[in-house]
Amino acid sequence: MEVGGTGMGGWHGHGWVGDGKWIVKKGNVSSTGRCLSCSEQLACVDTNEVETQKFVDSLVALAMERKAKMNSCESDVVFSEFQDWLEKQGDYEAILDGANIGLYQQNFVDGSFSLSQVLPSIFGYLFFFLHIFRIHSLLY
Repeated sequence: MEVGGTGMGGWHGHGWVGDGKWIVKKGNVSSTGRCLSCSEQLACVDTNEVETQKFVDSLVALAMERKAKMNSCESDVVFSEFQDWLEKQGDYEAILDGANIGLYQQNFVDGSFSLSQVLPSIFGYLFFFLHIFRIHSLLY
């Protein structure tokens, strides 16, 4: 499967590539970080605090936009309270969205998901959250 894209950026062995058409293929990465499709060594790209905050802000804006389109009954205040709580709880190495993990390759009409897919992803000091909607049928 090949998909072409433009205007994207990323690391691909020859420096930071931000212009031109990309060819995207499904592939695997070795345990040493080498792409088994193109044989390039993948690099870890880290962000500074300003870039990280911009990324977080863009995710928040996207979440609020999607929530508005869904006509969610939860107010924006609830999300703001969640953000405040998260800020006070400390510095997590990762935040995992349990619904995205649990819904991976699932096709449940009732909106439930595979808890057995979620549990192996819990390791270390992580913040792991699930919306009550996703686990309601498991609890009641």
